[in-house]
Amino acid sequence: MPAPNQQYEVQQIPLIMAGGTKFGRYPKISDEATWNAIVSDGFLVTYAGYKNILNLNSNQEGRGIYTSYRGNFVLVVIGFAVYRLNYFTPTFIPQFLFNLQTNTGDVYIAENNNAQIVITDTAFLYVYSYNGIDADTFYSSTGGGGTPFPSPGWPDTYQNPGYVSFQGGQIILALEGTTNWVLSGFNDALSWSATAPFVGSIQSKPDFIQGVVPVPGGANNVLVMGHNVAEVWQRQGTALFPFQKNSTFDSDYGCINPSTIASLKDFIVWIGTNEQSGPVLMVYNGGSVKQISTDGIDYQIGNLTDPTNCTGFLFQQDGHVLYQFTFPTDNISYAYDFETQMFFNVSDENLNYHIARQVVYFEPTNSYYFVSLNGGNVYDFNTAFPEADYGNGVIYPIPRIRITAPFRLPSQRMFIIKSLGFTIENGQPNIVTNNIVEGSTNVQLETESMLLICAENGDIICTELESSLTPEAYYTTSQSRVYLSLSTDGGQTFASYYPLDMNPTGVYRSRVIWQRLGQANDVTFQIRFVSPNRFVACNGEIEIYQ
Repeated sequence: MPAPNQQYEVQQIPLIMAGGTKFGRYPKISDEATWNAIVSDGFLVTYAGYKNILNLNSNQEGRGIYTSYRGNFVLVVIGFAVYRLNYFTPTFIPQFLFNLQTNTGDVYIAENNNAQIVITDTAFLYVYSYNGIDADTFYSSTGGGGTPFPSPGWPDTYQNPGYVSFQGGQIILALEGTTNWVLSGFNDALSWSATAPFVGSIQSKPDFIQGVVPVPGGANNVLVMGHNVAEVWQRQGTALFPFQKNSTFDSDYGCINPSTIASLKDFIVWIGTNEQSGPVLMVYNGGSVKQISTDGIDYQIGNLTDPTNCTGFLFQQDGHVLYQFTFPTDNISYAYDFETQMFFNVSDENLNYHIARQVVYFEPTNSYYFVSLNGGNVYDFNTAFPEADYGNGVIYPIPRIRITAPFRLPSQRMFIIKSLGFTIENGQPNIVTNNIVEGSTNVQLETESMLLICAENGDIICTELESSLTPEAYYTTSQSRVYLSLSTDGGQTFASYYPLDMNPTGVYRSRVIWQRLGQANDVTFQIRFVSPNRFVACNGEIEIYQ
């Protein structure tokens, strides 16, 4: 038995707060994850929140969004309807354009240099020709609801138009359910032909076309994507067909759903698959194709019930290029940060999948906007909004969660957790609530050992009675809190939360610490940040002894 005054040797263990989602295949391996936060300059910071700026049709889903730099407007597809959002400081004014023939599923949008925007819904192709609001014209491959294509127009053999893009003055269109990808006339989205030199085909494998993506910064190269293969082609201007396939390179991974294809900066990203592989996250940087998803994420994606129902997009915000992808049926979303090469979980305020379907940047407002998988609203997507604002008068805090990697001693022996602490930004604008304890001295609060409980100023704290009684103590509660919970069973279950209030405005002390956290031989910490404001936290330290 140790002597009464024996000192135990305290060990300091690094606490990694500025980390991403790196969970293992099973929680026992690691339950490490970060929700609705990313890492910036070694600090954990809040992921962008969103604010409703426009209600278009709450009963229909957002299907697509596109920014026209030449036209200086935003085009959105909500259910059947196509809207043009014209910006008049300080707001967008929606203008209904026309209806599509379908009201659900992904749409694909591209534009040429002749004020023509092509929209496809995998059933029909539509062309919106804008030359000023009064001269707008809508053309449809069906003729329904718009002007039929003029001659030379839409070939009858072209069925199921899917992913569209633009390069070299031509719209490039993938015909789903075929091997073919086709080219429009030069800066003429109303001119199409079913003969050479306007039709290309996948060659490396028996496959169906998914999309043709111009390589960012890749001059005249395109990545032709099937379901099981991806080929690199280069525009060389030959007479028979203007593109030639690169005979020395292709990727063995195609695309599970063209709605996951996204390109930005130096990257093309998609959810890949082939005949021998389930879904994985792939990236092409102009020189090579590689898999970037981790073992834990691949395992989770491999066990989804409907991996084909997915969508993804790239955007750059605050210096970080981020790819966000969602599986709505399976209720999960992730973001991958190319700056830090980390994954993060992202969600709505209820920890369900993130509602964004596609994101665009609009230069006049210097902000990002998205259409939602849940309802026909348009949202501003910005780190200035740490909450979810649906425009219904209620603002919902988005939980920010850090689950650390498990800590275990090589000996597997028990240890006592003396403290856990880390540095956090404090003293920023923070709403506090004043609370009053009312009562009289004959209804006093006491400890189990019969000691009176007093406030910091020495006033005795009593039970709450009628408001007419004399106040006995005052205290404040912050609306910004950090909660700590522990798991001692390998991340299977977590105990009750220990909350700490953040400091009010102007109190900049940056330390947050929990003391005397019990004993364990395998511990995982879950830290939750709840606030209508931002959080900024960095790595800390755990103190243990045996």
